[in-house]
Amino acid sequence: MDLHTVHQVLVVVVSLLPPATGSPGQQRHDTDAAWSPDGRNLVFMSDRDGDIEIYTTELTGGREQRLTSSPGRDAHPVYSRDGKMIAFQSPRDGGPPQIYLMHADGSEQKRLTNLRGFAGVPDWSPDSKRILFQVNENSTLEPAHWQIYLINADGSGLKPVTQDAFNDQVPKWSPDGLKIVFFSDKTGNNQIYTMHPDGSDWHRITNNRWDDSSGTWSPDGRKIAFTSDRGSGPDVYVMNADGTSEQRLTNDHPGLGVPFFSPDGSQIIFTRNSKSSGEIWVMNSDGRAPVRLVPK
Repeated sequence: MDLHTVHQVLVVVVSLLPPATGSPGQQRHDTDAAWSPDGRNLVFMSDRDGDIEIYTTELTGGREQRLTSSPGRDAHPVYSRDGKMIAFQSPRDGGPPQIYLMHADGSEQKRLTNLRGFAGVPDWSPDSKRILFQVNENSTLEPAHWQIYLINADGSGLKPVTQDAFNDQVPKWSPDGLKIVFFSDKTGNNQIYTMHPDGSDWHRITNNRWDDSSGTWSPDGRKIAFTSDRGSGPDVYVMNADGTSEQRLTNDHPGLGVPFFSPDGSQIIFTRNSKSSGEIWVMNSDGRAPVRLVPK
């Protein structure tokens, strides 16, 4: 599919998506969407059926599929780079959330990690063989001590990538596999950093007094989209991979969902959050033409 035609089919997608279930007037949260590598589908989390589960929807035709059905919050789904698998976090086996894998159709769901602390927000390596994720090394959520870990997709080779006194979160692999972008409170507030996958060679690429978080790479590795409050609320920004040429793309504080570039780099998908609902939106990579994709 030519991803430049996505906007032409949005009206069809919106009109064909099923309505929310539950009591009349009930708001729902559709959040944290990520593209399939071929750009044909989105995977996202939603409480539309009363519990937070993982769904996919086609960008053409609007066919939707619920992939998970378990107690607790199944969240932060992301496709492997070959499109065959989805990694996500879930507390379904009791205790804190752990990393799980399933096929892209939702079949053969299996637990990947078995850690004492909260494990979540996974991301796949470009060769679909390894997974980055964040771990709260404390057995309870507070006080949090988030570190970045790495594991092979077969469950072997678990190891920490960061080992420091700070909170290091939301790791995302560069398209060439040579760098990781993440955010850390090393300076007292959250800022965007890059490093090698072995945890070496930290580079701070944002430098301001506000909180910057949730960076993701463009497909060519030249840009990073991220969120920042910049003193007025969380908005989506984009910058060069070295931190130069920052540009603000939204101006209405849409929320804290992770922004993702489309596979061809022409668009960015993001979440508009409020206390009562969450909505998935897409816009051009320069911030123009924002359209609600998965509606209330």
